[in-house]
Order: sequence, then structure tokens, then C-alpha cells
Amino acid sequence: MLSLFGSGIGRGIAIGQAYVLKNSDIEIPHSSLEQAEVTTEVKRFRSAILTTENTYKALLENLPKDAPKESAAFINAHMLMLRDPMIMDTSIKIIRTEMVNAEYALQTQADTLIKVFEQMQDAYLRAKKADVQHVTNRVLRNLLKIVSHSLDEFNDENLDGKIIVGKDLSPAETIFIKDRKVASFVTDLGSQISHTAIIARSLKMPAVVGLHGSTRYIKDNDVLIVDGMRGIIIINPSDKILREYKARQSKIRARQRELNTLTKKASKTVDGVRIQLLGNIENAKDAKALNKVNAAGVGLYRTEYLFMNREQAPNEAEQFREYKRIAISVAKPVVIRTLDIGGDKQLDFNYPNKQSSESPLGLRAVRMCLNHIEIFKPQLRAILRASAFGKVSIMIPMVSNFDEIDQVLTIIKQTKMELKAEGISFDSRIKVGGMIEVPAAAIMADLFAQKLDFLSIGTNDLIQYTLAIDRVDDAVNHLYDPIHPAVLQLIKQVIRAGKKADIPVSLCGEMAGNISYTRLLLGLGLKNFSMDATYLLDVKDRILKADTSKLRYLVGKIVSSDNPSEARDYLVKLNQL
Repeated sequence: MLSLFGSGIGRGIAIGQAYVLKNSDIEIPHSSLEQAEVTTEVKRFRSAILTTENTYKALLENLPKDAPKESAAFINAHMLMLRDPMIMDTSIKIIRTEMVNAEYALQTQADTLIKVFEQMQDAYLRAKKADVQHVTNRVLRNLLKIVSHSLDEFNDENLDGKIIVGKDLSPAETIFIKDRKVASFVTDLGSQISHTAIIARSLKMPAVVGLHGSTRYIKDNDVLIVDGMRGIIIINPSDKILREYKARQSKIRARQRELNTLTKKASKTVDGVRIQLLGNIENAKDAKALNKVNAAGVGLYRTEYLFMNREQAPNEAEQFREYKRIAISVAKPVVIRTLDIGGDKQLDFNYPNKQSSESPLGLRAVRMCLNHIEIFKPQLRAILRASAFGKVSIMIPMVSNFDEIDQVLTIIKQTKMELKAEGISFDSRIKVGGMIEVPAAAIMADLFAQKLDFLSIGTNDLIQYTLAIDRVDDAVNHLYDPIHPAVLQLIKQVIRAGKKADIPVSLCGEMAGNISYTRLLLGLGLKNFSMDATYLLDVKDRILKADTSKLRYLVGKIVSSDNPSEARDYLVKLNQL
């Protein structure tokens, strides 16, 4: 039995078998053949091609009915590439003429093709080099008899109840496991506030990240206990430890039943202050979870996940169907955030300057959208069309100056005019708000409040940018501090600006769903919280027991404190009131 410690995500406990990801580069053997061995080697190569082709066919046959149309096209394209003479015939020719093993011949030809694609001017064609490598890796793994554990659309293994173990997971990989009944995941890297962690919370699964060694110690099918609350994983636990953790699971379920009794209660403090509790979602399925906890609506719909794991952007019609479905199913206010791509959230398909957006300070969010109207405009049209079916609002991420706001408002106005001329219904008075997640926007919040209908504080990025800490950088994410005085001053400033302009201010970052900060945020004057549905009833429980008139003194001490340990001591006292 071995225990490892990291950062926990979620309140739950998972018990299951390990599924260790194996995404490392394949080592290609190079051996010379005797003339008599060549024919056998060609047969071995053809057999690997056939095995790979059969895998693709099985994937097509088992493709879910609700899978994006691009999935089938993607698989078919790889099947065609597999049989392309430039891959198959040329590789066989190399085996015969150079008398080398099949793996070496295939990789040699793949390298040649990749170089050709890299030199192409067209971005779409240049991106095809990834397809060549993908197909090549499939065949190589069959040749080398490598069991490939990867999280992509070609994984057809049964992951029910499994605990994913890997160095790190991208948001796209985390989205992939969403409907696979995975019990949990653990990673060497990562932090509690990375986008992967945020998605894990929405999946309602416990996880532990930042373990620094899980992939060295855990083997396939090891029995694991994942304690998301304490940030502990236990490898091959004893029967006694297993019994203890199963008992804890029962207590957690009992606590959840207790919280469920709060669903119908009005969300207000002891001194009568009404608080609005909204939900963060990634898709229409998440909206159902909000209805179960009686959320006041959707405070943040992250549309970028509709764009992930596909070869091209969803068109206007597909986006409209999704947004309309959410607006109807929620039947309460829905705030739709426009595409927020960049940093650790990347798209599979190519677009100009994509590499820049990989930086948290690069061409991302509203900057990317304004540079790619061909992506932005269809989304705005789809959101506006959906506004005819519910109380829909538009939220612009990462605004930092007036020019951006003016450009977006102008595009929205033009889009409205186009829809009106086409006779398409929409809410002509749709609200447009901005996410305050850049210090410049927080400092100018009083002026931004004059141009926008509402503000939403995105603390995940606001803390990152204020403290100059990349929240997905394993070397510095321990410095991420939500109660840093500078951060709290900015939050307070935005709340004050909204109150002065008489417009709503919500907070949709991870702070909103963390009960350690509920009373702190109430004391700062926040009245609109938006979080994953999993945490809403816990936060409501805190709100029902809080008296805002008694919070202000200690909140003032925390905000003005210049000593981090002193601020945390005050926070403990605040939560004991």
C-alpha cells in the first residue's frame, strides 16, 4: 500500500482500477533484413494495415448517434489515408529496396510526407501532417504490439468505473471522458484552478492533480482510492482502509441527501439579503443538473466546449440548435459567453495565429474573435436567434479596453439588422455584458459599467493576471492566492462599480463555488454567485446561516491585511461566525 499527496478536486471519493495513459513517443527499431525475410516482412506490414483498418471500421459501427458529423468524416479520412499509395505502397517499396523492417520503412515515409505538408502555404493542408502521424502511430502500435491507452475518438475501450492516470490531461481529453462513466482521474501536473480541474468538477467526479509521481508508481489495474477532498490517492489499499473509505462514501451520500432538502428554500441570509445562485455549464446536459438544484439560471455557459474535439468549427445552425435547447430546457435567464479559446484550451482545427493563442497573454478570447469574424459572426447570429426562445444574454470574455467593447457592440448591432432584414426573430433588447478578468478592466469597471448591461467577475483569470501567475504552470501555481489583498481590492471595486451604475455583478470563477470564500464574498457585497451545480447547495447552506451585518468587520481586516498568514487567520474566524 502506498499513499501519494496532491491537490484535491471535488468532495467525493472514488474507488476503482487504474487506467494508465501511454501517450509517449514510440521508439522505432531499425534492423536490416536478409533477402529471404523481405516477403515475410511485407506480409507483416499488410497485416498491420488490415488490423488498423478493422479498428477504424469498428469505431464507425459503434459511433454514438449523437456524435458530431465530423467524427465519421474524420475516421473515414484516416481509413482512406491508410490505403493511400503514398503511405502503403511507398512503405512496401522501402522495405523491399532498402531491406529494412516495416516500422522503420513506415516512419521514414511518414517523415517525408510530414515535411511536405509543413512546407505548404495553406494552413488547412499544413495541419494534415497531424493526420499522417496519427495514422502512422496506429499502424506502428499494431506492428509493435503496443497496447495504446489514449483519450481520443479512436479509444473504444470500456472505461466504466476506471480511474484515469496520466502526466496531465488537456481540457479536450477531459471532455472526452465526460460520457464514458469514468470514476476519477489523477495527474502528475495540474492545479485546482486549471480548466481541466474545472471540467472535472462539472463531471461531479473526485480527482487529484499535481501528484508529481503517480505515473511512476501506478500500474494498469492497480486498485486506487481517490480522495478528492483531502487530495490523497492510495495505491492497492488494505481491506481495512477500503472499509474505512467505503464508510466515508456513505457519509458523503448522506450529507448530499441532507443538502437536497434545501432545494426549494429561498436563497437569503439571516438578515434577509436575497442572493442569486446561478450555474456554470458546458453543454445542454449540464443544464439538467441546474434544474435539480433549482438554480436561478445559467450565469456562465462556456461555449468553447462545443468547438472542441472536431476538425472544423460548428456552423450557425448547429450552434443555434444547442443554444435554443439550453434556453428552453432551463426556462430561466441564460448567460452565453462567446468563444473563449487560448491558453490551455485549444481547438483541434487550424486558424491563423493559432500558435499565439496558446499563451495566456496571446490572441485569445475576444481578441481572437475580433480577428476571426468568420468564427465570431455565426456564433453571434446563433445566440441572437436563440434569444427568441428564452431570456438569453451575451457575455464577452477578457474585455480590456473600450475599443473591444465598441467593436463587439457594433458587430452585434449589424448582426441584428441582418437578422431583421431576413425576417428572423430575436430579442431586440438582449443584454450584453463583459467578463472582468483582466486587471485593466477591473480598474476601469465604473466606466465599463456605463457601456455594458452587466458585469461578471472571472476570478480564475483575474487572479492569474493580477499576480502574474500562469495557473497551469506547475512551477508557480502554488502561488495562486484568491485572498491576496490586490485581488480582493479589485473584486470589491467591480462590485462597487456595478452598484453605482445599478447593473448586476456576478462572480463566476471557482471562488464562487468554494464555501471557504462564501462569507468573504458576501461581506464584499456580492449578491450573484455562479458555479457548478455540484456546489450550489453547499453554498446555499452557508448563505442561509450567514448574517452580512456581522461579516463586514472581519472582511475589512482581510482586505486591508498585508500579511498572508494573518489574512488566512481572519478568514478562519470569519467562517466560524
